[in-house]
Amino acid sequence: MILTATPLRVSLFGGGSDYPEFFMSSPSGGAVLGMAINKYVYVAVQDMHPGQDSRYRVQYSKVDDCQTVVEIKHPAVKAILQYYGIDTPLEFHCFGDMPGRAGLGSSSAFCVGTLKALQLHFNLPTTGSPLDLASEAIAFERHIIPETVGFQDQIFAAAGGMNFIEFGPRGSKIQRLALPVERLLELEQSLVLVYSGSMRDDHKMADKQVAAIPNKSTAISNLTSLAQQGKEILLDTKQPLSHLGNLLHEAWVSKRDICPEVTTPDIDALYMKGLSLGADGGKLLGAGGGGFFLFFVPPERRAFFEHQIGSLCFPFQIAHLGSRVVQLNETKL
Repeated sequence: MILTATPLRVSLFGGGSDYPEFFMSSPSGGAVLGMAINKYVYVAVQDMHPGQDSRYRVQYSKVDDCQTVVEIKHPAVKAILQYYGIDTPLEFHCFGDMPGRAGLGSSSAFCVGTLKALQLHFNLPTTGSPLDLASEAIAFERHIIPETVGFQDQIFAAAGGMNFIEFGPRGSKIQRLALPVERLLELEQSLVLVYSGSMRDDHKMADKQVAAIPNKSTAISNLTSLAQQGKEILLDTKQPLSHLGNLLHEAWVSKRDICPEVTTPDIDALYMKGLSLGADGGKLLGAGGGGFFLFFVPPERRAFFEHQIGSLCFPFQIAHLGSRVVQLNETKL
């Protein structure tokens, strides 16, 4: 068995500018600031045991027991097996630390982790570069499955860490942000994930955001500016991190302007409650409509904030490593 662990991500600023529909035509391109987090999607791949009734088994929120690849319902697994022309009987187990469809990039993390597992299982050619792995996952999601996705989720999943990523016609450029330990800890202690209480169809929301790009290019360009400002705040240790809270609020206002459907009355109420409990700002993660809200709460207010919010809070830390193998069958070496 080969088991991969691939981190989810939290995007601070710039989400939406990583769609090629925007950055390929924008003079300044796109830019995002965010981090991989220590919440993972796990993909286990192994040969199907002899004597089983089916040739393929994919276990996720459902179970696909099939005789052929064409019958597999899981779109990513089916597409990847078809692309590689794999007809060996296989068993997949897919699970994660957090719920899917929650704005944390789980679909892209799954794709990255599945590619990595299959490449190792079948000794498929690979350069071993995280950016190349991310690029392959992007190609699969956009052109093989296909789905409307941006480019940031796959990069965070494959590379890990806190990054400032720029997007343009000539490709993606990743700047890993190395913060002093004290500042990194303060940042982690100031960010709180809060579940909104509802899921959403992220692909439908993404389609709406992409459709809005021609008429909202100025607002999306503002998101890239916020990503640059956020990077400067993080790297300038003389600036208080609380400034990030104000930027998050501005980012949330801009996101709502680009696509009003990203929010609901319940989400608006959650945001106002978070501010009343001491948060300096926040934003909904992912394409919107539900999932997780990220709040910036100064460490001295965090205990009170979490006590009042209750079980909806999910603490996390930055994951400095990208997708990795956590179990490898030695016979496959």
